[in-house]
This record gives sequence, structure tokens and C-alpha cells, in this order.
Amino acid sequence: MPREEDLPSIVATNAERWRAEDDAWRGYHREGDRVVLDARSEAAVRLVLPRPGGALLDIGCANGVLTREYARAAEVARVSGVDFVDHGLNPQEISFTRANLDSSAPLPFDAATFDVVTCMETLEHLHDTDHMVSEIRRLLKPAGYAILSVPRLDALLSIAMLTIGLQPPAVECSLRRRYGAPGSSPRVSGHVSHFTRRALLELVQANGLAVDAFAQASIYSAWRHSTDHVPPAWQRFPMWMLSRLPVKQDNLLVRIRAV
Repeated sequence: MPREEDLPSIVATNAERWRAEDDAWRGYHREGDRVVLDARSEAAVRLVLPRPGGALLDIGCANGVLTREYARAAEVARVSGVDFVDHGLNPQEISFTRANLDSSAPLPFDAATFDVVTCMETLEHLHDTDHMVSEIRRLLKPAGYAILSVPRLDALLSIAMLTIGLQPPAVECSLRRRYGAPGSSPRVSGHVSHFTRRALLELVQANGLAVDAFAQASIYSAWRHSTDHVPPAWQRFPMWMLSRLPVKQDNLLVRIRAV
């Protein structure tokens, strides 16, 4: 787990990885001034329940683009975000707090403060996932709910890649390159925790929360729009086929409530 004195270097690394102008893999792409959600983010928004006038916290809010989508769907009046890196969010829209999410310290908010908590594709970057899920439970109001999203270790794509001897997406053995993956890209994900559906459900239940709804989504649209050029058909077709199958898709999403 990162030490507090290591935070500046961790922030620098994450600032480079998730720099504000780089939308790749964030859960959306841009078409001019329009933000187009990919399948993962669309699935997350569908899980959002309205809480008119309430308060929402987005853990791992990054540049706030998706935070605003969740807040709009939840119809909340107050929106807060917390992350390693400050992307200069507009405080009139999102009240931002900078924090080391992989610290054992409590998040800097009072208990029972939020009607909605979102934590999208953030848990996989943390070592102490139990601490974060217990913090989510602490921060929820009694009638509140949270939505979590994580990559799926036992996705069909991962199983297929392992079968032919390739490193699955975002399962890495280096901080510098994606060794063993097609093309050995220099862009690594920084994932340190990995989830099957069973593991995610057990993590949630062990920390006093119950699953209210479950969804899954494909990474196909994210992969397709994160490339600088149109991939050849022999690459697109199998990915598209896997995205059509309604089982073991690449991302797990759950809506959870305190027991």
C-alpha cells in the first residue's frame, strides 16, 4: 500500500496516465462537443436511481465528465468528487477533494453524508479494497445506495487470450509495458486487484452491503474508440462477436445498499 510520503510520485504517475486531455479508456469518447458514453458507462447510468435534491460522491472522479452524467441521472443537488489527481474541476459543478485513495485513512467526509456513491473502475487500482468498500458503507445515508464497476478477470475475452498464451487485458507484470499482450503497448493500466463475479459479491457482502442490482458490459466500444486508427477487420470481428454474447462480459457492475 502506498505510504503518505510516496504520494507525490504516485500522483505524478497517475497524472501522466490519466491526463485530462486523454479520453482513452475513460468510459466515453468525444464526437465534436458531444460526449458519447461507451457500453460500460451506459450500463452504469442505467443503474442510477433518482435522489432529487440529494448528495452524490464520485470516488475516482478523474476529470468529472462521467461524474456529471451520474449526477444528472440521480437528479442530485450536491456533487462531490475525490481522487489522487486534481484535474481542475469547476467547484460550482463538483466539489473536489484530493486524497490518496489507497491509504488506510478514512475518506475526508462525515459518516452518512451521501445519498449516492459511485466508484467506477477504481477498486482495481487499490490494494486495500475492503477498506474502500467499508468507507462507502460508512458514507452512505441509511436509504442510500452505491454503484461499483470493475473489470472482470473471468471475462470470455480474458479466457480466450489465456487459452492462446496472451496476457489478458489490464492484467500486467510490469509498471512500464504490457508484456505478453498484443503489441506490448507502453500504456499500462495500473490495476493491482482483480475480480471475478464471485469475488466482487463476497467483497461487498463481507463489508455489510447487499447487492440490489447486477449488470455487465463489454469493452468493445472503449477499445474501438481508444485506438488512433480503425483496427483491421480480423481484430474487430472477434472482439465484436464477444461483445454480443450476454455472458461473462468484460466489466462487472453492481448497485449495493447497506444491510
